[in-house]
Amino acid sequence: MCSMPIGYNRCRAVEKVLECIKISCLNAKYGCKEMFSYSVKSDHEEDCIYIPCLCPDTGCSFVASSKELSLHFSHRHVGSGIQFTYDRFFTVFLNTDQKAVVLQEKNDANLFIVQNNRESLGNIVHISCIGPKSMAGFHYDVLGRSRGSTLILQSVTRIIQSIGRTPSTGFLLIPSDFFGSGQLILDIRIKLQH
Repeated sequence: MCSMPIGYNRCRAVEKVLECIKISCLNAKYGCKEMFSYSVKSDHEEDCIYIPCLCPDTGCSFVASSKELSLHFSHRHVGSGIQFTYDRFFTVFLNTDQKAVVLQEKNDANLFIVQNNRESLGNIVHISCIGPKSMAGFHYDVLGRSRGSTLILQSVTRIIQSIGRTPSTGFLLIPSDFFGSGQLILDIRIKLQH
């Protein structure tokens, strides 16, 4: 008798009691002060701007919200990233085996990562932005020029919380012999969101 299904019966009284109980966000230790009922917990935590992000500097284990991470990077890793301004081209030099370069916008201090993965056909390059999942991506251009030829990628940044694997789309494949010097020379423009 105990193993027989009882069906799905809602208990409105219990639902009302559960709605009255407020819990704090999982990201409270990173600055989120939101309190909400259990039923909206997962929705909030998916969009929370305080989601923890890992410092992109190799060997640094600092974890914080993207805003705090930007401040940390500006003060603790001075000179290890490239400063840039939205809507202007700037040049980035990468060794073909260099995994990443950190970019930091001069005004809002957003952090971007130029990721480079060396593959058998050449180098795969793409740009990501460190931030909360709810953040919109930034449009960007990457140009590789060599001996009269130009490779161009126009794409949108993925929003990440830590440096990860290469995406399956939205990257620039630079053939192994394109630059010839063992160094990638890329002109990059990241566009301000309007």
